[in-house]
Amino acid sequence: MELDHHQVEEQQVETLSPLDHKFCVKDFVWSKEEWPTIDHDDYESGDNIPMISLLKVINGKKDEDYLKACNDMVMASEKWGFFKLVDHGVKLEIIENMKKMCNDMFDLPMEKKMKGGRSASLPLGYSATNPDYGKNLPWAEIIQLLQSPQQVVAFATKVYGDQYHQPFSDAMLAYMHELDKLGMLIFEMLADGLGLPSDFFSKNFKEEKEATMIRVNRYPKCPLPHKCLGLGSHSDPHTLTILLQDDKVGGLQVLSPNDNQWVGIRPIPNSFVINIGDTLQAWTNGKLKSVVHRAVVNKEKSRLSAAYFLSPCSQVMIESPQELIDPICNPRLYLPFSWSDFRNQLLSQKRILGKTALQRYLISPCSRPTNKQIF
Repeated sequence: MELDHHQVEEQQVETLSPLDHKFCVKDFVWSKEEWPTIDHDDYESGDNIPMISLLKVINGKKDEDYLKACNDMVMASEKWGFFKLVDHGVKLEIIENMKKMCNDMFDLPMEKKMKGGRSASLPLGYSATNPDYGKNLPWAEIIQLLQSPQQVVAFATKVYGDQYHQPFSDAMLAYMHELDKLGMLIFEMLADGLGLPSDFFSKNFKEEKEATMIRVNRYPKCPLPHKCLGLGSHSDPHTLTILLQDDKVGGLQVLSPNDNQWVGIRPIPNSFVINIGDTLQAWTNGKLKSVVHRAVVNKEKSRLSAAYFLSPCSQVMIESPQELIDPICNPRLYLPFSWSDFRNQLLSQKRILGKTALQRYLISPCSRPTNKQIF
């Protein structure tokens, strides 16, 4: 006999309950205004999202094909704030190995996973949902790590022990190394498409990789997918996100900037979804748009996704170049800020909704600098 909604909400959720607290389904029910309006596999409205191939780009030649891809990338980032990337050059075996290692870790008993749980000594690591939020809990298990060999090894050692951490550590570090290279290529292409020096963005990411991080989410099957969310609506505060979707199970939805409607992103095997972060929106004076998105869940299948967030060195100033400013048609929109300052502001908020993190740097029309101040 099928349970009614009240009985379902009272059921315990073992896969998302940390050792010291047992959650019930009702703890994951979101506020009504956040409930999904389209299903996890409704892709029709998102099938015209731009798809960009790097097949003719990764040879290193800045020829006509390269410049066309750069312009297409900028146009997609202006209109949508994201695009699908295929023929990206990251070996499939590296991607599949990372996915396997993460799935294997998520399959471990909770007692073992929680050895790598977030703590004062390891602020990133494993977490079952995010109890700090208090309400509107994400229906997700999470592994979150900085691009730091020391931290990755420390996390894996806590979970697997000294002798057995290496398969996980090697897989994660190999994957992040490849995505770092891909990220630098995307930054150069965006710079070239905007008419900026090729290294305008990429030069700010070379010395300190520890500002960059990966977040792997596994969303279990959910008995109430119309009332729960894997991740709520937000934009990424970082500079650029390289997202690996589950290639079989949908769940990524984006708020279209064109009509303010949610659209589902169809999974494509061996592809990435690239989205612009808040920092890059400010860096380009609003020309490239960061996009609000969310993750929905379903009753039938669990889903894995991995988001790689690129961030610049801590002291880099995020300030739009003169090439992207016109004192009359396109005045400066954002106050300059360092990534370190922005990150500290983010840490003071438990949860980011929409683009609240970026709004504090927005220059109001009445307080914009004069032409003399701008230049």
